[in-house]
Amino acid sequence: MKKKVMILGAGVYQVPLIQKAKEMGLNTLVLSIAGCYPGIELADLFLEIDTTDEKTVLQAAVHHEIDAIVTSGTDVSVPTLAYVTQKMGLPGPSRFVAQTVSSKTAFRTFLQKEGLNCPEFKVCKTPEDAWIFYQSRGCKIVIKPDDASGSRGVTILHPHLKRGDVLEAFNLSRYFSRNDLICTESFLEGIEVGGDAFFQDGELLFFTSTRKYLDGVLVRGHSLPGILSKTDDMRVKDELCRIAGKLGYTTGPVNFDVMVGPEHITAVEIGIRNGGNGITDLIYQSKNVDLMEWLLESALGHVIKGAVARDTKPMCSYVFGSDRSGTLRDISTLEELKSYVPEITTLVLAKKTGDFVAPFSHNANLIGYAILECSCKEYRKTADKLQRALHIEVDDEYY
Repeated sequence: MKKKVMILGAGVYQVPLIQKAKEMGLNTLVLSIAGCYPGIELADLFLEIDTTDEKTVLQAAVHHEIDAIVTSGTDVSVPTLAYVTQKMGLPGPSRFVAQTVSSKTAFRTFLQKEGLNCPEFKVCKTPEDAWIFYQSRGCKIVIKPDDASGSRGVTILHPHLKRGDVLEAFNLSRYFSRNDLICTESFLEGIEVGGDAFFQDGELLFFTSTRKYLDGVLVRGHSLPGILSKTDDMRVKDELCRIAGKLGYTTGPVNFDVMVGPEHITAVEIGIRNGGNGITDLIYQSKNVDLMEWLLESALGHVIKGAVARDTKPMCSYVFGSDRSGTLRDISTLEELKSYVPEITTLVLAKKTGDFVAPFSHNANLIGYAILECSCKEYRKTADKLQRALHIEVDDEYY
């Protein structure tokens, strides 16, 4: 009998996970709210359940007698995942770890308590709290929702702004915060890099840092190999292991964003799930390490042998969206793109023609991502060529 895996989420970042599960011969039970999510039609069984509704998700897991539960690319479902694994005795993270890393203020409080590198921050419940913190700093700060991911509601505030500007940023963050808490923190100077890692029984089986391409707070892509020296890469790895050790997190995936400064490595975000924005596809094509397969094997309680990564093949990811809202009327196919952009290897779409698309103001509003065979030196030129070739057509009206 096929083993049954519950996958939380049906969006573009869960699609490779669903596909991998089916490739491995697993029965896929996919949970999501209703919507135009590409993973719904891929599921062996789809249940319309909010993945943050812990008790309802648990009831479904028990009823369907699942063997494993996983998610990828998003933090919102992680506390639910931990709740189910705890109640059913399945492999997975503890509630403490899940709740700590899924809340920006809880994570920073944890870092501070454990003596780990951490930006100055304040938990804000009111606009006045944010204004007081901003005034006290006299330098750039970042304001972000406590429990949202995908760059939703994040604003970098420069010095000498008016009170109204700060309050507007606070209200934007509060719009995306499910628990109404806002995190304000000092802006960290240095080189921001991303990456993924995987632990098993306290051992770091895999680690890589990526060059991260940002447009303000939007993540536009990653590239491998990264840009850090071997020394700085080791510093990032050591800090990641320190954080995991303090958390008591011994087995499973880690997605991270860190700021590399001359004196300190500071974790900006840690997620105990595989990364989004095409990073797992990028890692697989660049290093021949299948983190989706590792995640599923680990969730089933299997020992991962930890294949040795090959020498890094220069690869990049590129994330794209629309500059306005409306109906997606047309977008190039992979075969069409290959004629103009021979470097493209993979095209993954979050939307199909006829779907509503919102302006690409944060990463949750992406239309899709592509994987490109090119070096970081060629990234900008190749990404610009791809953007022109995509021919994204969006009507202003939506029905």
